[in-house]
Amino acid sequence: MNSGERKQWFAPGTASGDDRQEVTTISGTITEPQPLRLGRQRQPADRVRRPPEEAAGVRAAAASKEREVSRPAPAIRESDSAAEKAEMGATARPSSEGGVLLLAGLLVVTVLFSLILLPPIEAALQLPPSTAQSRPSTNQTGPADQAATSSSSSGSPVTASPTALPAGMSLLAADTFQRPDQRSWGTATDGHPWQGDARLSAIFAISHQQGQLSNGQGAYNAILGPAFSDGEVFFTGAINRFQQANLGAVLRWMDTNNWYKAYIDGSQLVLLKSSGGMQTRLASVPFTAQAQRFYCLRFRIQGDRLQARAWLAGTPEPSQWQVSVRDDTFQSGFGGLRLVLAPGSVITISAFQELALTTSSPAARPAQ
Repeated sequence: MNSGERKQWFAPGTASGDDRQEVTTISGTITEPQPLRLGRQRQPADRVRRPPEEAAGVRAAAASKEREVSRPAPAIRESDSAAEKAEMGATARPSSEGGVLLLAGLLVVTVLFSLILLPPIEAALQLPPSTAQSRPSTNQTGPADQAATSSSSSGSPVTASPTALPAGMSLLAADTFQRPDQRSWGTATDGHPWQGDARLSAIFAISHQQGQLSNGQGAYNAILGPAFSDGEVFFTGAINRFQQANLGAVLRWMDTNNWYKAYIDGSQLVLLKSSGGMQTRLASVPFTAQAQRFYCLRFRIQGDRLQARAWLAGTPEPSQWQVSVRDDTFQSGFGGLRLVLAPGSVITISAFQELALTTSSPAARPAQ
């Protein structure tokens, strides 16, 4: 150190504001000075001298911290947890019960609707008794006797049987079809069995106390009662449409190729003859008939005179014959119906009656 130089050294631990203390003042001449190094030693924080106010604050903060550290955590009581769970369960239970009540209500409504709506739906969807595959007709008919599509008429059937027998007439056979559903027409209400196709053919059936024909194609014969010479046939029936279709009755029927027939086709009332399978239109008059409605037809033969008339069921019967012709090809035979079907056809017959003039005597039963 150079002579005359003056140094001051400070040591920590003084109470002055600068926390420094003067240690030594060296003056004079020093030939070879050696530096005196006094390092300041760090004192622990708690030993540093502070003003009384600051020290009191530090001690209060430390005591508060110790109390917080030493304070035990609040215990979770099982009773509190159970109460919370019970409360949560009580809150969730009404929602679950509400869902159950909603499902029960929907089930009750569904059952009620089923009980109310199922019977009419089943009745509307009920079909005629199932039938076997239709067979082709063994007797092909000509244009005048051809019939096509028909179906059961809507609404209630109209039974238009006469309330009293005409003068000079006797009842030979009758059927009102009031019997359980069955295949074939079976036995008529008067005890006579139906013959011809109506006896065994699957095309014929009893459905809803009506005679029906369906799922067939061609002409079909339904013969009832004994053979006779002079008399008449009366029936009530309906068809779904008249395009190439007709409803007809036969008299002096010998077999499928020999007969007289009277029928309506929607626009005409026709008298037709088949001899050996050759058909001839004998007479016709205009007659308008509507599908899905029941009509009555009366066909009479006396001697060589053929007469017929037709009218809407439920209306008065005409007093005059609408069509008349003479022919003496056949002298006697059976009475019944001759109906023609096409694929999908259904014809409905609600009443049939066969009468004989008192001068006519019964004969043999029709050939099978």
